[in-house]
Amino acid sequence: MRILLVEDSSMASSSSRETLEQLGLDLEHADSLSTAIELVTKEDFDGILLDLDLKDSSGIGTLIELREYAHGIPIVIYTQRKERDQALQVIKYGAQDYLLKGEVPETSVLRCLRHSVERNKVELELHKHQERIQAILDNSYDAFISLDSKMRITDWNKQAEETFGRTKAEVLGRNMAIIIPHHLRRQYLRQTEKVFNQSDASILKLSSEITAAHKDGREFPVEIGFFRVRENTDYSFCAFLRDISERQRFKEELERQVQERTEHLTQQNELLKQFAKIASHDLQEPLRAVQGFANLLADSTRGKLDKDQEEFIGFIMDGTTRMQNLIRAILLHSESGKVEDGKHATDCNSVLNEVLANLSTSIKESEATFELDRLPRVAVQRLHLIQLFQNMVSNAIKYRGTEPPLISITAEENATQWLFSVRDNGIGIDHKYANKIFDMFARLHGKSQYPGTGMGLAICKRIVTSHGGNIWVESTPGDGSIFFFTLPAIEKVRRKAMKDNIEILLVEDTPSDVRLTQEALKRSDLKYEMHVVNDGEEAMEHLIRLKESHQDLPDVILLDLNMPRKNGHEVLAEIKNDSVLRAIPVVLLTVSENDEDVLEALKLKMNYYIAKPVSAPKLTALLSSIHQLHKESPEESKAFSQDETRIRLVLAGNQHTAPIALTRLAADANDRVRCRVAENPRTPAGVLMKLSEDASAEVRLGVSENPNTPETVLEALSKDVSDDVRLGLASNHKLPQRLLENLAEDENIYVAAAAQKTLATLTQRV
Repeated sequence: MRILLVEDSSMASSSSRETLEQLGLDLEHADSLSTAIELVTKEDFDGILLDLDLKDSSGIGTLIELREYAHGIPIVIYTQRKERDQALQVIKYGAQDYLLKGEVPETSVLRCLRHSVERNKVELELHKHQERIQAILDNSYDAFISLDSKMRITDWNKQAEETFGRTKAEVLGRNMAIIIPHHLRRQYLRQTEKVFNQSDASILKLSSEITAAHKDGREFPVEIGFFRVRENTDYSFCAFLRDISERQRFKEELERQVQERTEHLTQQNELLKQFAKIASHDLQEPLRAVQGFANLLADSTRGKLDKDQEEFIGFIMDGTTRMQNLIRAILLHSESGKVEDGKHATDCNSVLNEVLANLSTSIKESEATFELDRLPRVAVQRLHLIQLFQNMVSNAIKYRGTEPPLISITAEENATQWLFSVRDNGIGIDHKYANKIFDMFARLHGKSQYPGTGMGLAICKRIVTSHGGNIWVESTPGDGSIFFFTLPAIEKVRRKAMKDNIEILLVEDTPSDVRLTQEALKRSDLKYEMHVVNDGEEAMEHLIRLKESHQDLPDVILLDLNMPRKNGHEVLAEIKNDSVLRAIPVVLLTVSENDEDVLEALKLKMNYYIAKPVSAPKLTALLSSIHQLHKESPEESKAFSQDETRIRLVLAGNQHTAPIALTRLAADANDRVRCRVAENPRTPAGVLMKLSEDASAEVRLGVSENPNTPETVLEALSKDVSDDVRLGLASNHKLPQRLLENLAEDENIYVAAAAQKTLATLTQRV
């Protein structure tokens, strides 16, 4: 600590000075005021120890004059004067302390100097902080006003002066009401007081738009942020205000322009629709003539022309056919965006059945198979839905790979919309073309390879967006595609929700087993209604009759395998291929849990199995679990027994478990259950998105390994905090190359090495 000692007595060479230096002070001596001033202007000191009586100055004037040059340096008076009034005066004029020579020991002088230096540093920082705050407030774009508890103005920045036309001197001490027009003051102050009185919080904020008044009487809108801060037992207030006159004018002008543009676009849209109809009609007339004469020319010259001439006529006929298809596609596209007035409630299942009938020839030729979820009713007119699904299914068949097409169509509820997915195992689409394929006439392949107009997906997009939805694709070349689209919902559930009474269909041909099942149900605490049929043929007839008459279907089917006429395997196969019946949970009744028939049934459609003889505890646990997972309004979560947990684990991992049940299981408190759901290929995309944010890294790892996880979710997981999750992704050969390249640069060396190895394997395959 460097101190300037200012005194002209013999103390400069006395033992006191030596003692202070021994205590660690770096002392510089000045024997006059002029010398002291010269030193402080040239050198840096932490503090000044000042005697008021010098050879060229004495008294309070010494302190006052030295302070003019020693800015920011704390001064401690060290004198022999024992005058109380003088001590009070020097403190008043900025001295840090007043010490008496000969009475205060050197150790106390040292402590006083240290304390003065530290206190001065704090005061300087506080002063700088206040100056910064004031500079910020003065240069703020917002007007700033601070007020006391009685709403009297205590501060007012430069922007407030410009905004309201009043200087700071004019407003200090006056009520804030001066910035409010006279006719609005009472109302505004009453509303403000009411809001602040409703809460006793330490800090309370009020934001609003109000009308303010300029000094010249002009009124203008301002945006105000009003704060109340409790200070001990009282409150203080501050407000930031901004003139939003320009914003209001801009908003009004923007609204006017939007309205004009909307009217203009509406007119243009109508003109385009009329043009499309007229053009399509007018264009088709001469086209039909060309097509007709080309056919006549071909018929009349057949066998008379050489090979080139016949090829030329073939090109003419092919060109007219494609032109005709394009004109029809344009007309269809123009009409696909027209949403008819009125409420629609179209059953997607019946629409899909009609589409599959329309495409039956191409389905048969391609040997396409389908996995169809129970689809909802949506608020879309039937014709648009037929166009949408027909384009989706025909594309999945057209752009197939070497294997027969496998097309899966599912739907899951998402707020006020349904999220549909159409998955195929076809040739896939490069990520960079994911948006382009929805453009008009967009084609990624030659006409000879894949015929068509390039309008199908453009029509799909027009239909979906005209109903307020979105459509997109996620795909990897060679691994098929998933098309997602949303449509407005008109009902909350996908299928009839289970009631409190469980409706059971028992398919069993052995009377003793029927009786045992009946007795087990009687001894359970379930509310149920059971219908018994004796073989598979009778079971299917019963189910088809219920479906066609639109009666309630059973909530669960208890199915025996070995039956006459039609066995359990055949029943399962028929249920799987029916878009309505496949939503019903099926429980297999088997003699042995290790029977190979169980595994075969599991591959088909079975949800669970139960060993004979059926006991009340097992049947109760099983039916209760299934019932809870399929109800529209499930009961509150509870602790599950060991049997119930085992059942939920099996259902969570079963690919035939209904999406509604998987959605409920995804919220299970048991990490193992959620892991099974995360790994289940049947789990809806929306559920996988939620599970990708699960607190358990094991669950997130399961999502990363799911073959049907959307690419957007995989991208988010590639940045997961868990090294295990990223490591699992890095070893996934189906992960898009760009994500693998990112993981190859991961900070975890094991993740990076695994990604590099996977990339190398993919390169070798190519």
